[in-house]
Amino acid sequence: MREVVVVTKERRNELCPCGSRLKAKRCCLAEAELRVTTPRATLARLQSSVLPALRGIGREQFRELYDEVIFLPELDVSFHVRLPGVFTPEIERALYACSVGDEEAFDEALRAVLPAVDTIENRLFLAEAVLAARDLGRISPPLAAVAVVDLNQAESALLLSSLARSIGVRSGEERTPSGLRVAAP
Repeated sequence: MREVVVVTKERRNELCPCGSRLKAKRCCLAEAELRVTTPRATLARLQSSVLPALRGIGREQFRELYDEVIFLPELDVSFHVRLPGVFTPEIERALYACSVGDEEAFDEALRAVLPAVDTIENRLFLAEAVLAARDLGRISPPLAAVAVVDLNQAESALLLSSLARSIGVRSGEERTPSGLRVAAP
């Protein structure tokens, strides 16, 4: 009996497997100078570029690195997501809950604020900050890789942690990583 080997070929008109949500012919299958560049495509390509740093990382070590991701905003303000220039009622509630130390109300308000800052541009901003910290030797390549993978997920622990830290610093309840306390409004 003869064995049949099936080889699948990426189809140019199907979505690119990198996760960019672009057709493959305009993304990873295109020549470099012809690739469409969008923030989503850039973030997806960053994920592909960092995956080699995870070779040899077991499930337990990956979990430990993932647990470290939420502490990145404590290292540098470059890991703090930018808050909108005009505060929404949800942001005001989060600032108030943080300033009075109401953890339950803060968590609830934080979840309400998240959709306003959960943009692909903010995720890309954080991914680029992570890679810059990696390049400066401030965080390990595997930790940077896990952070970039996290930023490509539907729910990002780094984004939520970054938002919480930004609100904490803005409320005056938390210090910046350099130790400064921002005056509360």
